[in-house]
Amino acid sequence: MAVEKPYSVVDAQANAEALADEQFLEAFAACADMLGACFLYHPVKEAAGDAFAMLRGIDIAIDWPFGEESDRVRAAALLSAGADEFPDAVAQEFTRMVRGTGFSPAPAWGSVYMDREKVMYGRTWLMLRDWMRAHGVVGQYAENDPEDQFGRLLMLAAEVARNRPDLLSELLGDHLLCWSGRFLELFEAGAQTSTYRGVAVLCRTTLDDVRALLAIEPAVRRIYK
Repeated sequence: MAVEKPYSVVDAQANAEALADEQFLEAFAACADMLGACFLYHPVKEAAGDAFAMLRGIDIAIDWPFGEESDRVRAAALLSAGADEFPDAVAQEFTRMVRGTGFSPAPAWGSVYMDREKVMYGRTWLMLRDWMRAHGVVGQYAENDPEDQFGRLLMLAAEVARNRPDLLSELLGDHLLCWSGRFLELFEAGAQTSTYRGVAVLCRTTLDDVRALLAIEPAVRRIYK
């Protein structure tokens, strides 16, 4: 059984330089907002519609600021192939994968992965709530969703990058990156549309790159799913 431990900064100088770089912070915030909307909101009726349109409107392989080139090329190809999936197929996929009442192969809440009982509103959700309260961090999006909903957490990270960059490494390392890899692995495998597979690929490579740029080692949590 893995021994749990908090996140750590493995290169303090690299971390400080990244957090002092306004271009990095704004680029990350913009990407996290866009990707977060795709995992939080209905892809046609809400803010995700604009996010998907922006992703289809840019050359991700060249212009996306984070991630391995091979991953960006793959994500771009998937998103391009999914252009004809709007609106019906992506709406059905959103209901099945994110917002539906039935079984999802990749539940979008952190505590489902890190709580022994695999439930929403579990121990790690409480840890995130306590952290937000301790630092005066208030999420501005989807208040009816648990704070550890993946899309909501990405958008919270964007807000923190813009307004409290001193907290960004801890938020990512202790509350997101410790489970995002498993979630995105299951999400990509379970998605049946090119659109959502492309977003999963782009999100994974973006977070991997940001983790490396911030020189952080994510917290170790036992993953139950």
